[in-house]
Amino acid sequence: MEKFKLASRYESGQFNVWIEYNNLAMITKPLNLGQGFPDYEPPSRFSKFLAEVALENNVSFHQYTRGLGHVRLVNALSKLYSNLINREIDPLNEILITVGAYEALFCTIQSNIEVGDEAIIIEPFFDCYEPLIRIAGGTPRFIALKNTKPNSSVSRSSDWKLDPEELASLFNAKTKLIIVNTPHNPLGKVFDYDELTMIADLAKKHNVLV
Repeated sequence: MEKFKLASRYESGQFNVWIEYNNLAMITKPLNLGQGFPDYEPPSRFSKFLAEVALENNVSFHQYTRGLGHVRLVNALSKLYSNLINREIDPLNEILITVGAYEALFCTIQSNIEVGDEAIIIEPFFDCYEPLIRIAGGTPRFIALKNTKPNSSVSRSSDWKLDPEELASLFNAKTKLIIVNTPHNPLGKVFDYDELTMIADLAKKHNVLV
């Protein structure tokens, strides 16, 4: 056996769908709706402020900031979201600033999933969900969104549904979390109030992280 073979916990992440599709895209030249490629510049005032800070002759501006998020930023977010959810959020202990959603998912899964835990994934899903769960030692459980109007010429958000009984059957004593994003990636489905309530009720019943 090769001494420096990739660690077995990372074997599930060796296949990368983005590499495969990017290679195909170079051949067929399609319109790319899959990744974030802005075709516009950020507001000029932001670029101006960034340049000013970078050129500032003040050594205190060029130090490591707080690793969990700048104090001014987490305080601002606490104020915003505390009002939205009607619960006081502790900015220093309940908010973590990450470099995008990928890092947020990694931190959340790594800090909550133990070996043997289960996590529910809604299909189709963004490609990183499954390997992140497996790397943490967890077992993914899958449930597919089903098209209730397969013969329709136009697919609408409301056409894609989760089977309530099937979803409920996936929850058990080993279930640690369920990944829900709305609008759903990649379908774009927006879960309505009743659907989110159904998921929330199951999560509360089984003490599961959403």
